[in-house]
Amino acid sequence: MPQHLKRLIGVFAVFIILFLILHYLLTPSSFGELGHYRAKAIPENAFKELHYAGSEQCSKCHEDIRKDKAIGFHAKLKCEVCHGPGLKHALYAGQFKAGQLPDSLLLYKPAERKDCAICHQFNAARLKIQFDTINTSMIHQINAIEHNPFDKITKVEFKCIECHNPHQP
Repeated sequence: MPQHLKRLIGVFAVFIILFLILHYLLTPSSFGELGHYRAKAIPENAFKELHYAGSEQCSKCHEDIRKDKAIGFHAKLKCEVCHGPGLKHALYAGQFKAGQLPDSLLLYKPAERKDCAICHQFNAARLKIQFDTINTSMIHQINAIEHNPFDKITKVEFKCIECHNPHQP
């Protein structure tokens, strides 16, 4: 056998041995006990603090908004996608009168153009090309530079919510 093949086999053997040693050292002890993941991840995740309440909790107090949103394009979009985690708000807001919530219980109210642009800004990666036509129907995309209405006198940009209802755009 040629000398260069012996060296190559030796190098491969070293890499395989190193791989097996690293695999043994880096694989958690509970990996594979209950499937292809760490079994200890279940109790670890059970002790993590919850942050999200779910749209069902929002509907208990905000039924009018749920009805409005249910017939719009955002019907399947969960409230917390735009307003942020709402578990503390859902649990404790009932103890306060409307308008008197402490800052820690207030949810984010997206009102700026950048908030809508997170999903609706024109993005070539989201385009679906079918039969030489571009379909943007999955998420209506706008070019914020072209769709940039502003007050002709003050030259101030309008916010999206001045023309569009975010719950039923």
